[in-house]
Amino acid sequence: MKSVAQIYDENATGEWRRLESAPYKSIEFLVTMDRILKYLPRTGKVLDAGGGPGRYAIELCRRGYHVVLLDLSEECLNLAKKKILGEPKGVQERLMDLVAGDIRNLSGFVDNSFEAVMCLDPLSYLCEVEERRKAASELVRVTKPGGVVCIAVRGYLAVLRHLLTRFPQELLDASFGDLVRTGDTLVQGVPVHFFRAQEVCRLTESVGLVTLEMCGCEGLSTGLEEATDALAEDTARWECWMDLVLKTASEPAVVDMAPHMLYIGRKPD
Repeated sequence: MKSVAQIYDENATGEWRRLESAPYKSIEFLVTMDRILKYLPRTGKVLDAGGGPGRYAIELCRRGYHVVLLDLSEECLNLAKKKILGEPKGVQERLMDLVAGDIRNLSGFVDNSFEAVMCLDPLSYLCEVEERRKAASELVRVTKPGGVVCIAVRGYLAVLRHLLTRFPQELLDASFGDLVRTGDTLVQGVPVHFFRAQEVCRLTESVGLVTLEMCGCEGLSTGLEEATDALAEDTARWECWMDLVLKTASEPAVVDMAPHMLYIGRKPD
């Protein structure tokens, strides 16, 4: 995890900009926010666990939620501090704390602390099954009964398609066979696990969550980056397409093919 922290320390600004760098990239943010807001209570305290430089945390603060941001990367937390200072005072006050920490150990928070918990991507950096289960259990533990847990992970089928289009020479490499067999591979020198949708449900339900919805964060635009970016030049057509993306993001085929999948579950009362 030190290597993961180092990657994000070196690229905190890039991570902040990633979701606005192109129209295609923005869809991940738009779909994720649409589904999260569908299930969050109208007000409450939210933990953004592994939230990087605070793109989602600050957006929730703008919408009236009180948020604690936790991340491994000190540079991401420092950038979040700078970004929140650019917000109105009322928004600033709703970012309650910035905490350096690991999703596998949330012992700094007592049981049932938050109305909602988000963990958008960090589980993908845990390649051991038991570590993923431990982290998921911690996310559930700090959520209040009846609260919502939102978990985003990287998609297995999407990374296989990505290799076909960008790195076909690696299809006969031993590491490709390992990826096909286990869902694990190296990204920037760091092990990453890529999920099937059913695998996410098995994990979350094994730690007590009741599944509410899953969606593919890139929706119908998955794999259509150039066409999506070109479409954004026409506002009316872009709005029509985004309406369709949002309406179909939870179709099972769309979910399992997406580069990023969002799971939303509820902790039983």
